[in-house]
Amino acid sequence: MKTISTWITTTGMTLALITLTGCTVGPETAEPTGSAPPGLENPLNPGELEPAAWLEGEAQPLGDGTVRAYVALDDQEIPQEVGVILTAAALNNLPHDELEVVVPLPPQVATTAIDHIAVDWRPHGHHPEPIYGSSHFDIHAYVISPQQRDAITAQGADLEKAYKTPADDLIPVGYVPAPDSAEPRMGVHWINLAAEEFQGDPHGFSHTMIYGFYDGVMAFIEPMVDLDLLKSQATVEEAFARPQRYSQPGLYPTRYRITYHPETQEHRIALLGFVAP
Repeated sequence: MKTISTWITTTGMTLALITLTGCTVGPETAEPTGSAPPGLENPLNPGELEPAAWLEGEAQPLGDGTVRAYVALDDQEIPQEVGVILTAAALNNLPHDELEVVVPLPPQVATTAIDHIAVDWRPHGHHPEPIYGSSHFDIHAYVISPQQRDAITAQGADLEKAYKTPADDLIPVGYVPAPDSAEPRMGVHWINLAAEEFQGDPHGFSHTMIYGFYDGVMAFIEPMVDLDLLKSQATVEEAFARPQRYSQPGLYPTRYRITYHPETQEHRIALLGFVAP
């Protein structure tokens, strides 16, 4: 069933990239919070308009603090950005085991393709360890429902669905399936070989964009952020590759942004630049 398509050697390790063949519920509700908090203006694009409305979901415990979702809307109630907010204390006393926190979304995200967001804490990183082995957060923005996720076992015969190759126009340019990356309730993780972490940096990654696929269609969009980058309070914004078309309807992001706001002592990890497919 497996066929080796190519081999890539990077940072002293070899990745076998494989091709396998043969092989939306509405968002959770939350109460609006009203006007936008301070510091929302894009630090990399100062002329970018501030949103007309700002809504947040219910905060969930994480470390010594909390994490919550938010959406920023323009005056036409179109989402400008969707993301998560971690209080500074959330980075302290994090568990030694992996943890998933599903953050309730404001209902106004319904015009986007995002069904729900799960914040995954990876204290020991994950495969491939020389690249992604550091402690980090995976911000999984799922475009499938929780029920669809629960049906993904990534075991036995289901691996064939997990590794099913999507149509060419559904694959973002430059992305390939990471070897042995199928996970239950997720699917297969696709990586961008042009990303900085694959260009020989011995420290691996600090931030990157991952896509997930299952049964030949996109399952999630995932900004991945190293814990040390968050603690450094650095500002990052990057565009990322997108496919020619999507399987699910709704608005899709074109960039992600990582910021720290000292006035509120909060970190924000945002998807923004939403456009129609």
